[in-house]
Amino acid sequence: MTDSNKDFESADLLMTLRALVTELRTLRVPIDDELWAFDDIALYLKLSQYTVERRVVVQPGFPNAFQPCANGKGSRAVKRWFAGEVIKWARQNRARLPTTRNACRVA
Repeated sequence: MTDSNKDFESADLLMTLRALVTELRTLRVPIDDELWAFDDIALYLKLSQYTVERRVVVQPGFPNAFQPCANGKGSRAVKRWFAGEVIKWARQNRARLPTTRNACRVA
């Protein structure tokens, strides 16, 4: 194999990889349709997962969770929420959100 063939194959491979990266970036699920678990909500709200489980998702008006893999009564499947619904709820209820420990220390 000559050097020019190697260069051509390398350039072709690079173009293919760039096309794949572009395609993968465009196939992202829109944020509104992403499914979030407790840890995702905690990360977004900058709260601990414990606080989210005990003080946030139990508030009246918080979006209903669903369990995609639940197979009956007493199922231990992880609860999930649509991210768009959680974000909307957080914006509408920001005054009712628990404060972080760091915020309490600073005040």
